[in-house]
Amino acid sequence: MTQSPVDNPTYNLLQALVSKLEAIEAYGRYERDGDQDLFRELAEDERRHAERLLQTLRRRLGAGTAGAMSGSMR
Repeated sequence: MTQSPVDNPTYNLLQALVSKLEAIEAYGRYERDGDQDLFRELAEDERRHAERLLQTLRRRLGAGTAGAMSGSMR
């Protein structure tokens, strides 16, 4: 098993953020196809969640990478 350059909590934040960004992109496509109000609302919720994840990730990385780069297994 190879070692990851990030620890599990950092990896989880990254994965969750990617999922939110993918959802925002998908809702944008769905919004163009119809049900604009619904998909706009869902995208806004995802944006809010993505911002929170990004802020948390920035704080985590800004607090120092010693813990995040400790060579824990992924």
